[in-house]
Amino acid sequence: MGWKDLLEEQATRLGEGARAAASVQAQRAGEGFRGLRAIFEDDEESLSVERFLHLLVRAVRDDEGESTDRSSRDVYVIARKRRRRLGLISFATGPLVGVANQVADLYCETATVCDVAALHEMNLDDGQIAAHMLVLWSVTDDLGEAQRAIASEISLADLLGGKLFVQVDERLPEELTKRSIASALWDIRETVGDVRRGATSEAVRTVAFTGHRTKKVIGRAEAQLGVEQAAAGRWAAKLRRPPL
Repeated sequence: MGWKDLLEEQATRLGEGARAAASVQAQRAGEGFRGLRAIFEDDEESLSVERFLHLLVRAVRDDEGESTDRSSRDVYVIARKRRRRLGLISFATGPLVGVANQVADLYCETATVCDVAALHEMNLDDGQIAAHMLVLWSVTDDLGEAQRAIASEISLADLLGGKLFVQVDERLPEELTKRSIASALWDIRETVGDVRRGATSEAVRTVAFTGHRTKKVIGRAEAQLGVEQAAAGRWAAKLRRPPL
C-alpha cells in the first residue's frame, strides 16, 4: 500500500471516529430534554396559549432544575452550554420537525429567565414566569396585561392573534395546536424588539454561540425581571474573568 493510500485510510478512520463521537454527544444531549420532547409528543393537540406556556415553563424546570447555589457566571455558562446541547440534537424527524429551531429559541430564553429568577431568589411560580415571557416576547405590552392573560381574565389568543397579524401579516389558526402556538410566539418574538437580535435570530443549529449573544439574553431577562443595576454590574464584572 502506497503512502497516499495510507493517508486516505487514516483520514477515513479519523472521519468515522469524529462522526461516532458526534453521535454520542448528540445522544447524551438529547437525554436531558425529556420535558421538551414530551410537550410535542402530540404536537397537533388542541389547547390554549396559556396552557402551552405553562407546559413550556414546567418542561424547562423539569429538564433543567433550579439551584440557588448558582452564581451569575454559572447562569452565563449554563446558558451557553444549553444552546450548544440543543444545537447537537437532530430534529430532522419526529414531533419537532419543522418547528425545532423556534421551539429551541423559546425554550432557551424561558430557561434563562428561570435561572435569573432563581439566582435572585424571586420564587416565581410557573404562571409568573409565563407572564414575564409574554412581555419579553412582546405579545403583551406590560406585565399586568400578561398576568391577566395567563389568568384567563382576558383572551390571550386574541392578543397573540392581533400581534401576529400586525407584525407578521399572518392570522392565527382558529384551532390552536402546540405547533401553531410555538410558531406564532416565535414569529412575534423574531420581529419585535431587540431580544431577537441579541438572542438567536438564526437557527439554533447554525448560530454562533458567542458570549455577546448570551450576555444580551441574560441582560434582557434581568431587565424584564427588574433586577437592580448593581447586580447586573457585578454579573458583568464576573464575566470579565478568563473563559473556562
